[in-house]
Amino acid sequence: MNFRSSIKSRIVIGFLAFSTLLTSLFAISSLSIRQRLQNDLIAQTIQEDLDSYMLKLSLNPNLISEEQVSTNIEAFITTPAKLHLDLPAHYADLTEGTHVLNEGNKTYIVAVNKRHRLNNQPVWGFIKNDISHIDSSSQPLILVFTAMFLVFLLLAYVLAIYVSKRALKPLSKLAAILETLDADTHLEPLAPQFHDDEVGQVARALDKYAEKLTDYVIRDKEFNADVSHELRTPLTVIRSTVELIKSNPKITDKELDRVKRIERAVKQSTELTETLLLLAREERKEHPGHERTQPGMIIKNIIDGFEPTLKLKPVKTKITENDWLQVKAPESVVSVVLSNLIGNAIKYTTEGTVHIILNKNSVTVQDEGIGVTESELPKLFDRHYRVGKSNSKGSGLGLAIVKRLCDLYNWDIEIKRNNTTGLSATLTFN
Repeated sequence: MNFRSSIKSRIVIGFLAFSTLLTSLFAISSLSIRQRLQNDLIAQTIQEDLDSYMLKLSLNPNLISEEQVSTNIEAFITTPAKLHLDLPAHYADLTEGTHVLNEGNKTYIVAVNKRHRLNNQPVWGFIKNDISHIDSSSQPLILVFTAMFLVFLLLAYVLAIYVSKRALKPLSKLAAILETLDADTHLEPLAPQFHDDEVGQVARALDKYAEKLTDYVIRDKEFNADVSHELRTPLTVIRSTVELIKSNPKITDKELDRVKRIERAVKQSTELTETLLLLAREERKEHPGHERTQPGMIIKNIIDGFEPTLKLKPVKTKITENDWLQVKAPESVVSVVLSNLIGNAIKYTTEGTVHIILNKNSVTVQDEGIGVTESELPKLFDRHYRVGKSNSKGSGLGLAIVKRLCDLYNWDIEIKRNNTTGLSATLTFN
């Protein structure tokens, strides 16, 4: 299972993502608020100092030589006409209030007062406070937040594992119960084993589905048993009646030919009934011991059965046996598969030859019929798909039955287009 696709991994990733986001936002906001509060407090303090000093200076001009502006910061009293030599020239453009300025590798908060006059001349006051040390003092706090982040992340991971196990325990229990089931297990109701929550709803839905499926399987088995009994009985009657008619010494050759056709049809019906019942039960029927089926003999019987159809159109059949072929499979199954392949070849060939080739482990049926387009080839084994639907009277189930039988016995079936016209169907017995 892909880690990212499991519910447990999604819970863990969700917890970790939420913890990362929450811790990061807390750290960033804390550092930002601390920095902002420090700057505001310093700016407010030096601005109040400067405003108080400038007010005193405007009232008492002699104060400039009697009292310092501040003992722990740089302070300057100057005039617009002659800016103090220790102040950068751009300070003249600063507006009233406080400013954060970067000068070289240092950061200053500068308070500016330009509202007072001395001897009817404007006078400016500046206070500079170096706050570069504040940035360095933030480093320990950043380390603390980093450690907190890692601790919170670890706690979130542990909590996510615990929560996921607790939350998924009922689902894991349900999966474990379902994994132990097989075709022979009597399924007890699942819903009583779970609480009335989401997993309980799934269990109830599975109980309803299992109940419907069980009823369907029971009806299907009963139907198969009924079909097996009801179809075999009249076929047995027809077969015994045909034998009685054949034993009549007064029967003519024409009548005998017709009776043999009935006999072949009964045999084909019996084989088809048995094969369809195998498919319905999805079980293979093997020959006991080392008994084998010879497809060559079956093919000859199939062609004899299509003799009346072949007489109605200019179509011939040709059998080429390149090797002796035997198959370990019921004759009825091999007959149904080959009958469909050969019957389709004869049906869709209006003129030409149907060539049947027997190799060491395969049978190939080549026709000279109308063929199909390349896009139709994958659809030939679909149920109810028919080539030339407007003209075909079939049900479109023949090749679908062939494919199911091949899957049941692990055979390979391939149909491809011929170089000129028609199709080639190759049945490989593995």
